[in-house]
Amino acid sequence: MSETIQIKLTPKAEELLRTVKEMPAWGMDAVCLGMDRANEMALANIESKHLRGKGPFPPEEHRLGVITGRLWQAAWASAATASGTMVTSSIGDNVVYAAVHEFGGTIHHEARTGMARLHLDARGQLFRQVGNANLAVFAKTSHAASRVKEVAYKAEAYDVEMPERAPFRTGIEEVREHYGRMVSAELVKAWDTHV
Repeated sequence: MSETIQIKLTPKAEELLRTVKEMPAWGMDAVCLGMDRANEMALANIESKHLRGKGPFPPEEHRLGVITGRLWQAAWASAATASGTMVTSSIGDNVVYAAVHEFGGTIHHEARTGMARLHLDARGQLFRQVGNANLAVFAKTSHAASRVKEVAYKAEAYDVEMPERAPFRTGIEEVREHYGRMVSAELVKAWDTHV
């Protein structure tokens, strides 16, 4: 899944572009450089404002709380590339659940069965979780067999509806005007150097 955004150049950069019939290669390189710099800014904004903090946060805040840190650590921006008169770049994440947080959707969990290993105390009673006496404590692999009770379980299939949070699109939109300024600045600088 992806979404395209368009940027607006400064009036000076637009004026320079009106004077050329065909964009020179150095001009496209300048646009790519400006995009790369703007992507760095957008990525920093996304990571700091939308992928950090102690959640959970309401979906309308477009933020995700940190549980493992994998989501913000795997966020990336690709280098801008020019093809003809088109410059493309991407910002995304390699974590498999990033898309469902960004766009929302349904997560389906299949039915499953198995054995749970529960931890027993010296009297053979189940250890209970601190703060919730109704929940047992799972046994570690290092616990002796005499301190473990195996219990069969069966979980039915179920779905979880995930709301759209859009941390990436929101973070990019927050700095969108900087894209136009940064690309324009690189274009004007390249123009002054080459013309």
